[in-house]
Amino acid sequence: MIPVSKVHVYLVVLHVLFSYINIVKTENQSQYNTKTLEDKVDSIPSNSTKDVVIRETSNNNATQKFVSCIPLMGNSVVEIVNDTELIRILTSNPNVTSKETPATCVVVLFYSKFCPFSSMAAPHFNALPRAFPDIKMVAVNAMIYHLFNTQNGIIGVPSIVLFHNGRPITKYNESEYTLASFSRFITKHTGMVPKEDVSVTDEDFEGPVSSIPEQKTDIFLVLSWIFIIICGTYFFTRSKYWKWIVETAQNTWMESEAQAQHEHND
Repeated sequence: MIPVSKVHVYLVVLHVLFSYINIVKTENQSQYNTKTLEDKVDSIPSNSTKDVVIRETSNNNATQKFVSCIPLMGNSVVEIVNDTELIRILTSNPNVTSKETPATCVVVLFYSKFCPFSSMAAPHFNALPRAFPDIKMVAVNAMIYHLFNTQNGIIGVPSIVLFHNGRPITKYNESEYTLASFSRFITKHTGMVPKEDVSVTDEDFEGPVSSIPEQKTDIFLVLSWIFIIICGTYFFTRSKYWKWIVETAQNTWMESEAQAQHEHND
């Protein structure tokens, strides 16, 4: 007869053994899924983008859903728009009820002409239409046209938002503003592969989105500083330090007057 303590030990050993076997099977399946995904990506032609709805991922047999974009709906260059034009571009089709249904995809850059970071991102965003001809690329000056800022959570510039059928899908949250990082962002959510041999050129630095920040006095910033100075001065004059300064100056003045009067009498 095997003692109870030994039986317990054997059960623990068997449990650890089966757990190890499950982990090995999971890792092998994950490696197989990763290889399958790489084979699918490599099979996409390099001279065109491909509409992908669902592709397997390597996360324990899970699937990741991508937005489905109608091909050849992009533009050759970035289009600078105002709020009215952006409303027209982002008009949704009521028949499209999910992001897996093919619809127009639009990537919007919210920028400012005075922001140096917007200027840094500008040439790389200007090159995006050549990398993704199936996606429309537009840019709007968020400091002038505020309509979409609150709706899409735009609290700073530059901000890039991917729209599908006029609805925001996701926002670019990286701190790197390069063509490669922008391309990875679009591929991650659309499954589209950028065209090869696309790079930032000298023309991209010239526009449409300017890569040189404008130097202009911000009247609202000036008014803000004036308001802060006035308020600071007012509250300082109400403080004990101001009273001490005034009393000290008055006492010094009175002593000087008394000393001068004494010397005059002598």
